[in-house]
Amino acid sequence: MPTPEDYVASAVVANAIAWVVTSLVEVPYLWVLLYAVGSVLAGSLVARKAGGELFWKVGLKSGFGAFVLHMFLVTAVEIVIGGSIWPLEAHVIVLSVFLLGGVLGAFFFSYVSRRRVVKTS
Repeated sequence: MPTPEDYVASAVVANAIAWVVTSLVEVPYLWVLLYAVGSVLAGSLVARKAGGELFWKVGLKSGFGAFVLHMFLVTAVEIVIGGSIWPLEAHVIVLSVFLLGGVLGAFFFSYVSRRRVVKTS
């Protein structure tokens, strides 16, 4: 059973990849791909700790946690600069990417671990 600390760590992983790379390289819409990669990685990392819990629950929890951290970071930056940096549509895209990526990452891990168990039997 994953602990709340596991979900926070996965949220940090999902966001850190996108925030670090997009601060170094400015390529249009690269952030969507980076958030997707980060959320798939985060979902699979949390699924490792889940044991018998359903993969889609773990993926949705990790994806939603990543989105909450994303909103916290964006809101903090917007308060500091005194304006809006992202439109609402971008946040909706990020939410859907985080949720789908988290479920996909958890599914990949559960699929690989099930195949490993079947092969060793």
